[in-house]
Amino acid sequence: MPVNAENNQKNEKKRVLLTGCSSGFGKLTAVLASRQGFDVIATMRNTDKREPLERALSLANTSARIEQLDVLDPQSIERIAELAGLVDILVNNAGILITGSFLDQTDAEMHRIFDTNYFGIVSLTRLIAPGMIQRRSGRIINIASLAGLVGHPFNAAYAASKHALIGFTKSIRLELKPFGIDVVSIEPGYHKTEIIGANANQSENFYNRQSPMFTWNRGFLRTMFEEILPRAGRPEAVAELLLKVMIADRPRPHYIIGKDAKFATTLQWLGLGPWLERKVYRKIKRNTRLENQREEEKKSRRKEKRQDSPK
Repeated sequence: MPVNAENNQKNEKKRVLLTGCSSGFGKLTAVLASRQGFDVIATMRNTDKREPLERALSLANTSARIEQLDVLDPQSIERIAELAGLVDILVNNAGILITGSFLDQTDAEMHRIFDTNYFGIVSLTRLIAPGMIQRRSGRIINIASLAGLVGHPFNAAYAASKHALIGFTKSIRLELKPFGIDVVSIEPGYHKTEIIGANANQSENFYNRQSPMFTWNRGFLRTMFEEILPRAGRPEAVAELLLKVMIADRPRPHYIIGKDAKFATTLQWLGLGPWLERKVYRKIKRNTRLENQREEEKKSRRKEKRQDSPK
């Protein structure tokens, strides 16, 4: 029997509950897991955005159940846990990034980041884990981030929420071990997904000229678009890794993926974290200076136009 057929038979009765499937890692993983024979429940906050996933599933000649789930809404979490029933693999992928200095982010923005990236995950896991305990088997996969290992300037709340998620993952791994449940953390570096693309968000005070961080916010954004995003990895690589973790008999406790993530964590392990921080700071400082120059040039051009205009 072909290997794929064997895998399909092995996985066809295993139910996977995935969050954050309207785009990025979640969408790609839902398609791969479905093709591999898993019974996939793919969730998203806004089901009006289901069309890209439906199209991807159709192109792959496979199918998945698409359900609404807002991890900020306790009732929505309870509803999906009841609807899903017994889940073999839970993939906590839903997340949000709101870029801006911690001085400029509002309390509401910080709470939204933590409620999405940490508390929502805890709430859903708390409802799904008892079924795994009852059967003494299961797998929980949490999508963390390189930011949760090394920090992330101008995204402090995001980094803190991912630090919290990694700490949560490490802690419940030991709590659930007696019941045969694997708990795994995936820590990607930058990948070309919508969270840093079409779905990217800036804090509401990001362009507040009264803020001491105004030019630095823009310098960081320039660094992102000109130096970081062009080197970002393929999101398909993360989805492929997730599928391997789903299938593995004995998955590792955590996985780091992406050249930037491996580079940064290796430097940290070698005690060169401060060198990396200085390197990042110099890049942001340089781009902040360039943004200031651009701003001054724009002011100069506007002034010249006013002077040249007829009195």
